[in-house]
Amino acid sequence: MKKYLSIPEATEMLGITQRAAWQRLYRGQLPQRRWGRRVLIPMAELERFLEQLPGCTTDQAQAASEETDR
Repeated sequence: MKKYLSIPEATEMLGITQRAAWQRLYRGQLPQRRWGRRVLIPMAELERFLEQLPGCTTDQAQAASEETDR
């Protein structure tokens, strides 16, 4: 499993657009690390962030997403 995600990978996981992800990054709503000009999102911190949100867990959201794909 990857330790860091790029913006496109994170947006796919979160189901949001890249523009929405950048807005959340600038507001400090998403965890991030900068390496030079590159912006990386730590997978562990993103999962922890998602677990703290109200609603379903990451596993439940992924299961629901898989069910709708069928």
